[in-house]
Amino acid sequence: MINTTNPTTILGLVFGGVLSLLYGVRLITDAMQRDAGTRLRRSLMLLTKHPLAAFCTGVVVTMLTQSSGVASSLLVGLVSVQLLSLTVAIITLLGTNVGSALVVQLLVFHITNFAFVFVGLGAMAAMRTRQTSKQGMGQACFGFGLIILGLAALESGSRPLAGSPITALVFGALVQSPVVLALIGAVLTMTFASSVAGIGLVIVLASNGSLPLVAALALMLGSNVGSTITALLSSLSKGSVHGRRLALIHTGTKLVIACLALAALNPLAAVLSWLSLPPATLVALSHLGFNLALALIFIPLAGPLASLAEKLIPEYSIKGETTGPRYLHPDTLTVPAVALGQATREVLHMTDLVTEMLSLSIHAFEDGGAEIPPRIDTLDDQLDSLNAGIKYYLTQLDEDQMTREQKNRQIALLYIITDLEAMGDLVNKQCMRLARRKRRQQLIFSDEGWQDLIEYHREVIAAVQLVFAALAMQDPSLSAAFFPRKAQLYQMRRMFHLRHLRRLQSGMSPSIESSAIHLELLVVLRNVLSHVSTIAHVVQEDLSVGDESDEEQLLSDSLEDCIQEQQEEELGL
Repeated sequence: MINTTNPTTILGLVFGGVLSLLYGVRLITDAMQRDAGTRLRRSLMLLTKHPLAAFCTGVVVTMLTQSSGVASSLLVGLVSVQLLSLTVAIITLLGTNVGSALVVQLLVFHITNFAFVFVGLGAMAAMRTRQTSKQGMGQACFGFGLIILGLAALESGSRPLAGSPITALVFGALVQSPVVLALIGAVLTMTFASSVAGIGLVIVLASNGSLPLVAALALMLGSNVGSTITALLSSLSKGSVHGRRLALIHTGTKLVIACLALAALNPLAAVLSWLSLPPATLVALSHLGFNLALALIFIPLAGPLASLAEKLIPEYSIKGETTGPRYLHPDTLTVPAVALGQATREVLHMTDLVTEMLSLSIHAFEDGGAEIPPRIDTLDDQLDSLNAGIKYYLTQLDEDQMTREQKNRQIALLYIITDLEAMGDLVNKQCMRLARRKRRQQLIFSDEGWQDLIEYHREVIAAVQLVFAALAMQDPSLSAAFFPRKAQLYQMRRMFHLRHLRRLQSGMSPSIESSAIHLELLVVLRNVLSHVSTIAHVVQEDLSVGDESDEEQLLSDSLEDCIQEQQEEELGL
């Protein structure tokens, strides 16, 4: 038996209980965010068509994560990238409140008496599922057991406090200040990062007699509001406009109902006391009633609330071109599946910029093409900005929250943006350098040589667009069609190279004067093909993490290409 008369023991129970709560919530949060992100995204189409399904999804997600704060953070991320409409997100958010309240009802049945059973079963589930696809589920079970153990420790530690005259004096004074009690409840829930843990602590204290009913109700109301504050502060500091709207609605709706309930707190406590139920049960039922009332009042008003939020927090449009990322919202980093999808959108934006740069590049060699290099330089700046933004965003993802497939996708995107940025540099720094040199020295290409360059440039762009289409569609078979075309383009370049040498041999004046620029331009376009070839390999094989043979083969192929090209240059072919 634990000696609860020893102050050190009491302090240890309270301190250990709080830490067990925090760690249990963290385990469940990490497990659910890692494993549930993809399933949430797949259900979006259903949610937008059926508001009742949105409400039920909110209930289920919160019951799984044990924290409406976690669920609301996930929704803020989805709304930020416009994968979920604000109206549907409001309904889902009201469902998360009810789900949290339903979880709390379990505490009324004294499940803390079986805390060690839950911890043991959770530990067994975690060990049995370790290094398997069900690892997240086992981790969540262990986290739930720790939450129950933490509440049991707090219950044991707070029992001696119930009979303390100091406790009676403090709460007797605070009963006259329900607003202060509500603020304490809000701070407790923000500290625990879990509304279940915050309300659970209030129920434990009420069941021990440490709290009068009025004080327990005030703490419960504050805890409900506190569960929304973390998401609100996060959205205000680094969230998108859509995320701020949802967070404002979540906090605002709860704050309005909580203020009304605080104004009628004493009559409400008097009515509840007629039910002749234990204080803990009354607090749990009041918590459920609060959130059910919230849902009944505001679900019909979800549309007007969304319109009001849009007026209060307008989306300011920025005139001119967007040089940086448009879809990389920090809110989505907690949902790797969504974050990778948004990063892919930015990568496709990079492919559009590279395609435009390649298309414009040949016109820089024409008469009147002096305006092309500045335009390409601007596009290259946009490309560099996107590359830096995507790279930073991808490296912010938590590997512990990602599946193996998501880790593979992260590495693949990093490969792709590196090659896209290199392709942009080839066009801007090498191709445009040649165009400026041709214009400065007033050189011209022979008619035959110019037609060869135009044809080769056109075929290279067609091959690049084929790979970019395969990337957009994630179609390995389409990217496989690039490699035969690449071999044909290498043969075409050799043929054009030989034809140019024959023109030099014949003494054709334009070919002699512009020979260096002609040959260097062919090499630049060849190097573009080398980089797009790497992207085709990524689309085909995804450069799987841990599968070094694919990467070694890719490096070997690239090395062979370089050696072959070097030998051809030395032979003058």
